Amino acid sequence: MESRRRLQGPGNPGNSDDGTSPAVYVRRMDIRPLDPFDDADMRRFYEIGLRAEKEDGRPWNVFWTYDELATLVREPTGERRLDCLAAWDGDRMVGAGFVEVSLLANLDQAWLFPAVEPELRRRGIGDLLVHAMVDHSRSEGRSALLSATAVPFEERTTSGFLRFADRHGFRLANTEIMRVLTLPVKDGLLEEVRRESEPYHEGYTIETYVDDLPERYLESYCHLRNQLGVDAPTGDLDFEEERTSPEVMREKLERNKRGGRTTYFALAIHDGEAVAHSDLAVPSTGTESHQMGTLVHRDHRGHRLGAAVKVANLEALQRDRPDIATVNTQNAEQNPWMVSINERLGFEPVAVCPELLRHL
Repeated sequence: MESRRRLQGPGNPGNSDDGTSPAVYVRRMDIRPLDPFDDADMRRFYEIGLRAEKEDGRPWNVFWTYDELATLVREPTGERRLDCLAAWDGDRMVGAGFVEVSLLANLDQAWLFPAVEPELRRRGIGDLLVHAMVDHSRSEGRSALLSATAVPFEERTTSGFLRFADRHGFRLANTEIMRVLTLPVKDGLLEEVRRESEPYHEGYTIETYVDDLPERYLESYCHLRNQLGVDAPTGDLDFEEERTSPEVMREKLERNKRGGRTTYFALAIHDGEAVAHSDLAVPSTGTESHQMGTLVHRDHRGHRLGAAVKVANLEALQRDRPDIATVNTQNAEQNPWMVSINERLGFEPVAVCPELLRHL
């Protein structure tokens, strides 16, 4: 099992502060909902999030492209919604807050992601954002607030990001590790891993697709996706099965394309149904790609299908997109099965990703 929750949101209570008590902010700031259809405000909101993630010495952080974020905010599906709050100092936007709420399952939860640019931290902006986001989550009936950050290994217990989260009542609930694979994969390695797995999955076929999935597989694919939060190790975080339907998945696939994202799918098929999957997301700009979910149905484990679908997707990606230089992924620290596959393929650990929880 493999998750990429941080791609759904940038994921940082800590991006807004260095953990120390904030300096006094002289002017009065306003927090108000973002109008995502105001292009100038949407652009500024995006800039804050991008700089908060990418310009503070953590280059391995992930973030959407502008088109991806704008499409996510402007076109919510029936599955989840991204509510955005902005902090204003006069007529200048100085902070960006994302609150993600699921609309079908886990209705007690909200994911919070405050973001402040590095040079504007320690002015109280992050504190105001978090208070407003907590209030917004409470108004949505959410009682479990979740978030995440990513820090260098040497700062896994000392990071100012974690002190900031602690000050706002968030506690460590799970630890994941971010890993990066440099492309192209070492000559012959994908072929070698594929041949190692083949004897174990007789009776299964491995199929790959780009951007769309055949209608005949949508229901079983959705079932796999819905199991991820239940089957993947999540520490003290508690998730119920998601309820994404084929109809919602069609919405998401079309929205991904409108946002410029290319998605590679690899499926293991048995008796006409998808029983394992691995997804890779490729933004419209840059040289990064992102390993999204990977899961093998619990009734079909032991056949090395996880390795098979990951290899098939990497082969397709390298064939189609030689410009892509890296793949990043994230797994629970206590997930030896998927970690071992990633290590075999050459993924290198780059950061610790604490996942955080606050109960209201």
